[in-house]
Amino acid sequence: MAVADKKIACIGGGHITEILISNLTRAQTVRPDQVIVSDPDKDRLHALCTEYGLGMAKDNRDAVQQGDLVFINVLPQVVDTVLEELRQTTIPANTVFITLAAGIPITTYQVLGDTLPVVRALPNPPSQIGWGIAALAFNPHVTESHREEVMELFQSLGEYVVLQEHLIDVVTALSSPVSVYLFFQAMIEAGVRCGIDRETSTKIVYQTIVGSLEVWKRKGVSPAELVAQASTPGGISVECLFTLDQYAFQAAIKEAIANGTRRAREFSQSE
Repeated sequence: MAVADKKIACIGGGHITEILISNLTRAQTVRPDQVIVSDPDKDRLHALCTEYGLGMAKDNRDAVQQGDLVFINVLPQVVDTVLEELRQTTIPANTVFITLAAGIPITTYQVLGDTLPVVRALPNPPSQIGWGIAALAFNPHVTESHREEVMELFQSLGEYVVLQEHLIDVVTALSSPVSVYLFFQAMIEAGVRCGIDRETSTKIVYQTIVGSLEVWKRKGVSPAELVAQASTPGGISVECLFTLDQYAFQAAIKEAIANGTRRAREFSQSE
């Protein structure tokens, strides 16, 4: 394991850090004694570190001094304050910074050094249970060994993809489960409308979704091929597809992702 002897520092002891730590320790990717956390809310810091058996840093500078891999897990509006504090300390050589702060580009961290290895990461909401997807972008100063360490950490959250940084905003919209949940809800409501009680409709929809994903996984073909295989000419599925086309179902999904990407870029550019 590439990170077995590495010290993990987390600046910020909020929800994101707790998700990260719970997954890393549950997967035994790191031991609790490898992790140190800093947070201005000392009550929160004490509660988090006590629950998971983590080390408590005196402040952010102390965390950076001890960490080989340093996570920036703070709100976007707090990043500048954190970086200003860290500029007052000497960052140990070979330290890698991993930012989970939404919308903050890698170049922001150059105030700490032009050659600082920085990774920008975006895990999606299902990452909280280890079934997510994370997008990773590396600056040129991240070595191959650094990459291996970072990718090992994010495997604990599910899957990951490595992309150019400008595509992170696309992933923000594409990996959001909200449109998927809305589709599930619409199917359940359709069942109720047609006479099935809500509990039964929910069960049917859930198993249909789980089964469809498993078919996709096992067959390894494109969704378009699966649609064709499930559609009998003149049949019920074709009638459903025709109705979805009438209401521009695919166009609505594509436009939602495009507009979500645009909004994410607006947030990034405003930082």
